Amino acid sequence: MRVSVVIAAYNSEAYIAEAIESVLGQTVPPDEVIVIDDGSTDGTRGILDGFSGRIVALSQANSGQAVAVNKGLARARGELIGFCDADDLWTPRKLELQLALLDHDGGIEAAFGKVQQFVSPDVPEQHRARIKPAVEIMPGELKQCMLIHRAALDRAGPFDETLPATFFIAWLGHAKQGGMKTAHVDDIVVRRRLHLGNGGRTNTEAQNLQTLMALRKAIKAQRPPE
Repeated sequence: MRVSVVIAAYNSEAYIAEAIESVLGQTVPPDEVIVIDDGSTDGTRGILDGFSGRIVALSQANSGQAVAVNKGLARARGELIGFCDADDLWTPRKLELQLALLDHDGGIEAAFGKVQQFVSPDVPEQHRARIKPAVEIMPGELKQCMLIHRAALDRAGPFDETLPATFFIAWLGHAKQGGMKTAHVDDIVVRRRLHLGNGGRTNTEAQNLQTLMALRKAIKAQRPPE
């Protein structure tokens, strides 16, 4: 089956090249990589142009990650869909391991894996203790950890663009309520970079509010219709 990977990028010049290379360098490479520049004002677009012929680079006015990801999905042609955040890294065997799991059990619609959090090497020493993760390795039900059949993704519907930071929480709750069968490989599939510019770190109050909204939507989706 063909695999499409979608990456949304906003002012990601420091990390986007490394993220893309981690996707292109898989032991089983994807068939297409689509990167959406969400109105960056730094050098992100120039870096994407440097990958010409290896990725599909799209642009939009700054509209948020959920809008960008939905735009990328509209362009994707693969029967399987993966995601990578612009500042994270896929481990080299992510696709190989998850494809094997999906092939082994045809009933599984989405494969996840473990995530390893790490402090980015460029973070100044005086800030490293503040952002060091309490838990380094954990199960990762994050979009960047997921490989999903396109049919299952479409059945659950598009990502909620009113929740630009936490849209995946609401979507996953809705998808599971709809009966989506998931499984995990027992390996690290994503290295999640912690740095001073993480969206959730720089917009904590807004993120907390969006998380609450997303959880409410997920709970509401689990209630039987009246």
